[in-house]
Amino acid sequence: MTTAADINRSAALPLKCGACNRPMESSLFCESCRALHDPDQADHFLLLGVAPSYDLDPDELRRKYLRLSRDIHPDRFGSGADAAAAVRASARANEALRVLTDPVLRAEYMLEVAGGPSAAADKSVPQELLTWALLVREEMEEARAGRDATALDALRRQVQSRRDAALLQAAAAARQLPGHEALRRDLRSGLNALRYYDRILEQSGPA
Repeated sequence: MTTAADINRSAALPLKCGACNRPMESSLFCESCRALHDPDQADHFLLLGVAPSYDLDPDELRRKYLRLSRDIHPDRFGSGADAAAAVRASARANEALRVLTDPVLRAEYMLEVAGGPSAAADKSVPQELLTWALLVREEMEEARAGRDATALDALRRQVQSRRDAALLQAAAAARQLPGHEALRRDLRSGLNALRYYDRILEQSGPA
């Protein structure tokens, strides 16, 4: 598995094509010799030609994605194995853009690269959140039962405010990756909390 250290070492060096030894902007495609590289080995950041970082310029990311998408479009590779490889490469580029443009998915990906823990391995959330969520859900249920849209909207705003604060904390931790194990576990707990807030908002329903 690619590690955070591997990514940082790669990012510190100019990317070079294994076929022609010329510089590459993306680890997926060489503009000089038109060679496609194994999409299954491509890191999301280097695939789109950006340095590994939590803080990314979304406009730059999209520009690089659009340029890469044109270069690797399957129609440019005829038929057969090259076209099939281009289809896989395009799918990987789409996935990289989806992950890196979403602040939560980006932090999840960086945590995975840093060695986890994954959401499957560690489902912990702060105990304070569990206690608070129980009360808020009860209040939401009462607001729905009483058709009190004003109260329900106020509760949703309260949940959203806490989610926004949790995202800021997760972003701060992601910027310190790979970090030590305690930091990674704190980030895992914070990301779990974000998903918990999302579920509360999704389940809040209309008044």
